[in-house]
Amino acid sequence: MAGFSAMTNDEMHGALVKWLSGLLGVKVIKDHQGGKQPSFPYVMVNFTGSSEVRRHAQKVVYEDADTGDMDTGDVFPAVTATPVIEMEWRYSVHAYGGSPTDTLRPLVSAMKLAQVLEPLMPDAIVHEISQIRSVPDWINERWQPRAQMDVFVRGLIRDGHVIDVIEEVSFDVTRT
Repeated sequence: MAGFSAMTNDEMHGALVKWLSGLLGVKVIKDHQGGKQPSFPYVMVNFTGSSEVRRHAQKVVYEDADTGDMDTGDVFPAVTATPVIEMEWRYSVHAYGGSPTDTLRPLVSAMKLAQVLEPLMPDAIVHEISQIRSVPDWINERWQPRAQMDVFVRGLIRDGHVIDVIEEVSFDVTRT
């Protein structure tokens, strides 16, 4: 795991938005960013939540903690324990204007090609997508074409915590 950079929820969201921008060929934005609405067509990515894939961490990495100038007064240096946890992030992806179902369709074939998914790797992989749903909406007294699909991304998180160190004592057993 050396060299792995754990992503925050916001960093994962940004990485997915960037990857989708290159894949879909239209402007892709994060949800709830404020500002002026982009011109049509565009795609919005809404982070809906995350959860552990498995109940237990894959492993726990122990390292000497960087306590800076803090003197803990302990005989043993502080230790950081970092559980490696596989997570799944869920996103609702919305396409607006133009032919929105066609805008989202490249995701279906992209899922079949590891080379297309490589820009997200090794930190994340698009694990699953839902069907594309046509969801037109009545806006300003006319129908606007819209589409929506769910995207599930998996990756690892590594959030370390300073823990108490238990003194280790070696001993010998002799038989007389």
